[in-house]
Amino acid sequence: MMNEYNSGERDSVSRLPLSSKLSSRLQTITHIDTQAIRDCGYQIIRNFGTNVDELEQVFDHISRSQLYYSDRIGSICHQYSVELSSGNFSQQMRTGGFHTDFMFQEHPPEYIALLCLETDPKHPIYGRNQIISMSALLDRLNAGFGLSVEELLIRQLPYHFANGQHFSVPLLHKNNGHLQFKFHQYLVTNSMEESAVRDKEIDTYLAQLHAAMIDVSEDVCLDAGDLLVLSNHHALHRRSECSVSFDSETKIWRSRKMATIRFNL
Repeated sequence: MMNEYNSGERDSVSRLPLSSKLSSRLQTITHIDTQAIRDCGYQIIRNFGTNVDELEQVFDHISRSQLYYSDRIGSICHQYSVELSSGNFSQQMRTGGFHTDFMFQEHPPEYIALLCLETDPKHPIYGRNQIISMSALLDRLNAGFGLSVEELLIRQLPYHFANGQHFSVPLLHKNNGHLQFKFHQYLVTNSMEESAVRDKEIDTYLAQLHAAMIDVSEDVCLDAGDLLVLSNHHALHRRSECSVSFDSETKIWRSRKMATIRFNL
């Protein structure tokens, strides 16, 4: 198990033996093509099922216990649903901002597994996932705005927080010679909006990034039980606008429900 604050050292973890059913799931999942995920940003595995315990056990075996534990979330597997009003970005109805997970950690997890537990009430129009591959975005930024990889590695984006912390982080980084994204569109945009002095150059840069991202993003539609595996280093992702509905008979609100696990290979 890996902690969001360490550099990747594994804790001592007891690994459960696989049942025959889990072994079958493992056979399906082991066909993950890491090179394809690096190139395209994602892979979809249909009909994995909605058992969250199985999700965690399968990826514990696949990753050799390199699952990512978050002290902030308080678990390895994060389950969440869209709410009418929430301060958590992943639970809001509005369209999310393109981002990578845990971008402020020195060593963010390499991969994200997103399991759809329940679709949006207005599925498949609402509640989609949108993904941007690194190669597509870099090509568009260069062709459309003349932004080179070298420039993306050095141009800083400001992140300011209410507690007084602030960071300047470029969109692109190099990790062991490989390019890696670190970005959160809402956090950097909110930082700019709250700044007393607007930086027109950064405003323009953010507008260019957003235009290119919208241009090359791919829509992914998940049914209940479908699993989406993302590169957290070579792709950006977000959630499209979501809806909620109220069942007058059961008195229960329905909304999109997801489970996510971060891991390394």
